[in-house]
Amino acid sequence: MQLRQTAIEETGLMLDLILPLFVASGLLAAPPDPLDFEAKPVNRVAFGSCANHEKPQPIWEAVASWAPDVFVFLGDNVYGDTEDMEVLAAKYGQLAAKPGFQALKRKASVIGTWDDHDYGANDAGLEYPMKEASKEVFLDFFEEPAGSERRNHEGIYTSYLLGPEGKRVQFIMIDARTFRTPLLKREIPEAYEKGFIGPYAPREDEESTMLGEAQWKWLEAQLKIPAEIRLIGMSTQFLQEFNGWEAWANMPRERQRFIDLIRSTRANGVIFISGDTHWAELSRDEEPDLYPLHDLTSSGLTEVWKGIAPNRNRVLAPFLGANFGTVEIEWDDHDRGPRIVLSIHDEEGQIVISQAIWLDELDFDLEPADPVAQRIYSWSSRGVLQATFDGDQFTGTFGGNDGKLSGVLKGRTVTGTWSTPVNQGPFEFTISRTGGFIHGRYGIQGQDGPDSMPWSWTASPKIW
Repeated sequence: MQLRQTAIEETGLMLDLILPLFVASGLLAAPPDPLDFEAKPVNRVAFGSCANHEKPQPIWEAVASWAPDVFVFLGDNVYGDTEDMEVLAAKYGQLAAKPGFQALKRKASVIGTWDDHDYGANDAGLEYPMKEASKEVFLDFFEEPAGSERRNHEGIYTSYLLGPEGKRVQFIMIDARTFRTPLLKREIPEAYEKGFIGPYAPREDEESTMLGEAQWKWLEAQLKIPAEIRLIGMSTQFLQEFNGWEAWANMPRERQRFIDLIRSTRANGVIFISGDTHWAELSRDEEPDLYPLHDLTSSGLTEVWKGIAPNRNRVLAPFLGANFGTVEIEWDDHDRGPRIVLSIHDEEGQIVISQAIWLDELDFDLEPADPVAQRIYSWSSRGVLQATFDGDQFTGTFGGNDGKLSGVLKGRTVTGTWSTPVNQGPFEFTISRTGGFIHGRYGIQGQDGPDSMPWSWTASPKIW
């Protein structure tokens, strides 16, 4: 304990010299003031992750041009990877000095959580020895007030409630590092590496945790606070299927505990935003007795991976390139009520992924749509998909009459085979509870790999 205290004291002395320069210059990140949103609700939220402080960051121009009310850092905000807090603080200083970041800060409130590299070590969890000192560097950069609750509890989790009644947006910032038990390593065959499958195995034991008990209790209390929309920001993905990389899927008991907590608190309006992967995608999952859950992943602001791992919960095509995410809330534009647009933008600000959700679809009172009511869908990459149901038997065509589908409906999921004059293979898709679109995955016969259906696809309803 004495060693930890000494490290924090030394860090404090060093930051006393460095951070006042940033504060005086207005360079640090600034949290939102709820008073600023008493009359004007939050309409635009931007977010991102994985910003290498040593690289140029031209993407900030596009982020600032989009004019968010709030920007959310979701981790790897710098690439610290050190136990030397002076080095870590200096790297935050490099981020603070970026002209693009300074321009963003003049336009938006900035909040955040951390991931492994700004926490201090690759894939690190509770075993990282400098987590208390690293926390102080992080909170100083984000201008956390000296006497705040966030300063006084272990970890960096926190929340913000912004906007007037009826248009409240709750930001729940998760700490998935301070308390997380070590991951379980495994050896993987070459075929898995080629399929971009990672080196970790799921931990099923009761001792494993992502959040720790104190944060779990805090989270339950947060989900009971009245709000129309809840943006849950976390460094690693929540909804994607297990693929061996860092994610909640590595601890399925903890993932299920989170889902059960949303269900037991009847917290409406939950949307996850995440980072870490070095690619962008939108994941969607439908659990029993719960409205559809969405996880919009934006990564990275500078970092881009060499490929994309499989994810059967992915909807729409993923994006491999520098990017940032946005949540646009149209409170008063539609007779039906508020609409939320989830999007990914490339480095130039162009939209590369986008999905609209009605707020009333994120509600426990949502009435499921008839799974066979929609019979024609627009499949952007294959033209029109026409579906016919005869009891539980399904047939369909796509791409004119060249593409054929046949399968069986069970619940809201169809499994079967597809064929064209040149290819064939297995497929499955799920019809959403809202009837708003279908999404699934498919494979190509003869292609080897760890997943027989590695490709995802989505189709939206088309009016007769």
